[in-house]
Amino acid sequence: MNKIPGFARKSIAGVMEMIPANSIPVLRGKYNFAQRYEKTKSILRDNSSRNLMLSLSQLFTDEQMQKMSLYEFKHLETYYDNTELKNPTPLSFAMAMDYQTYLLDDILQKVDRASMAVSLESREPFLDHRIIDFAAQLPDDYKYRNGQKKWILKEIVHQYVPKEEMDRPKMGFAIPIESWLKNELRDQVEYYLSNNKIDETGLFDVSTIEKLKTAFFNGRKEYGVKIWYLLSFMMWYEKWMKNERTQQN
Repeated sequence: MNKIPGFARKSIAGVMEMIPANSIPVLRGKYNFAQRYEKTKSILRDNSSRNLMLSLSQLFTDEQMQKMSLYEFKHLETYYDNTELKNPTPLSFAMAMDYQTYLLDDILQKVDRASMAVSLESREPFLDHRIIDFAAQLPDDYKYRNGQKKWILKEIVHQYVPKEEMDRPKMGFAIPIESWLKNELRDQVEYYLSNNKIDETGLFDVSTIEKLKTAFFNGRKEYGVKIWYLLSFMMWYEKWMKNERTQQN
């Protein structure tokens, strides 16, 4: 990204806005491509270390939220605004953010819930604070070298585990959100994201949500997760907030 001039990156992002992820030959069949395609557009517009991590974690940008909201949207400070790290490299910044956000709020919660559901106590030995402190002080090329992730760890493990076993492609756990929304959950999307339901909240601009929904059903697969989040919010709102507002009135 750094080797591409700023004007060229923004031009590429503009072209990507006009081309649906599902129209890209070969790549459209790759694992999780639609979501990565959407996030890449944000990174192309701003390839700073902060925005790189923010783009990977953030679903709606502040600008998109303001456009979608009927009220003044205020930026909430997060760890991404932290200035304690002095001159961090992109990799060290990413790892620091993951320790404070992704690990705590996502991965570890899922592991804990899944293991405790079957009465198991899970342990994460690589998250021992002494290992984290040690790893944080290592040079970047000990962690990522020539496209190889976890380089130093794999170099050690290769002494005990065959290399072909360690170097297999990583397999994710993504679910077919886009397919669900267009098929099994289509009725829920049409109901909860209808103009009337959106208008009842007094929170969102009806036309903006309608355009997003229409674009998704017309082939913009990369908008699937946005629709999923909006659907989740509207279902929560219907169950917990709508009744409360009715009672107050």
